[in-house]
Amino acid sequence: SLSFKDVNGTVFGNGSTLIFNIDFTDKEGDIQDSIWVQKITRTKGCTNFSDRTKIPSFQAISNLKGTFEVGYSVGTSLNSTYPILPGCPGNKNDTCYFKFWARDLAKNVSDTVVSPDIIILK
Repeated sequence: SLSFKDVNGTVFGNGSTLIFNIDFTDKEGDIQDSIWVQKITRTKGCTNFSDRTKIPSFQAISNLKGTFEVGYSVGTSLNSTYPILPGCPGNKNDTCYFKFWARDLAKNVSDTVVSPDIIILK
């Protein structure tokens, strides 16, 4: 199962980093396939975004608990280790929210968790 823990802010401008923390629990400990992220815009003219990230392999243990850190750079950032989140065309602020879900090695899919609204400045 997944639960939304926190995000490091609600308003992000060019050059900032957006970091989500998603807690997980897994009875079998095999949550090592992928985590999906979907950005859903509330702003007319802006586009939605989807991303899939491979979860690194690790030693599986029963009743595993942990936190996924999912991050994106906003705008252009040459020094970031996070992928760049696509901006909104037309020089608009983008009010959006994010959905997260994961899949384990047995192809079981978690519940979906949702972030609060996030504003990405033009």
